Amino acid sequence: MGTAGETAGFDRPAAIVCGFARTRGSMNHAVAQKQGLGDRLIAALRRDEFVLYAQRIVPLAKSAEERPFQEILIRFQEEETKLLPPGSFFPVLEECGLLPWIDRWVVARIAKWVRSALTIMSGWPVPCNGINLSAATLSDPNFAEHVLTQLRGAVLPAGTLSFEITCDSARGRVSSLQQLMAQLRPEGCRFVLARFDAGPDACELLAQLLPEFVKLSPSLVRMLDGGAAGLKRLDTINRDCHRRGVRTIAEHVESDQTLAQLRALGVDYGQGFGIEAPRLLS
Repeated sequence: MGTAGETAGFDRPAAIVCGFARTRGSMNHAVAQKQGLGDRLIAALRRDEFVLYAQRIVPLAKSAEERPFQEILIRFQEEETKLLPPGSFFPVLEECGLLPWIDRWVVARIAKWVRSALTIMSGWPVPCNGINLSAATLSDPNFAEHVLTQLRGAVLPAGTLSFEITCDSARGRVSSLQQLMAQLRPEGCRFVLARFDAGPDACELLAQLLPEFVKLSPSLVRMLDGGAAGLKRLDTINRDCHRRGVRTIAEHVESDQTLAQLRALGVDYGQGFGIEAPRLLS
């Protein structure tokens, strides 16, 4: 298996021209900085230079499977000791049309990482790796084939990959997402509907997609601070998800008290700095 860049076919980004405004003679400082960052990001994608982190998702309910579970997070190492969070460079990647290529890179990189680990530790319990997909990737007709190529080429165990899609990204793309699910689920991939706030639109998406997991939005988790009313509301949401056969993940868990409340309610999994901070994938 080649580098992640080679397997994802990253010759194309070299031809992408970012849509930054230019003037005939010069660019203002802000635009020049953004253009410079865009150029560095394209080069980093081609050279396999992004950095992956992981944050553990722990089982809370007795019925939750014990297999290791983690969300994969991407960082950009701008300088030797400076890692940029996604909020500082994802808008530039989006403007350059590179988000689908980033998603492909992450899939290829995880496949290579798992395969390498299994050659060293044959009995290693392969974690389920949650990969965030951009809205643009949901409209990429070739993304599923790329994932299948990585899964089969690396001979990955079923359940190695799960794909996390926010409710905002899923809106208006239900048909494309259903097609992606139909292509990847037979190969053991699972899906997470994230930023689920239990509003009417989110509940409609849940009914249409029936993902394996939903990630309860931070606003729902914060309802636990509201006393009995908040507990009752979250309990109703959790039970409704379970009734549909969907397991629940509470993110942004910051304290032992919140963790204990989530366990008492029967929420399946928890994630957040109160459990574990993101760590370098190694």
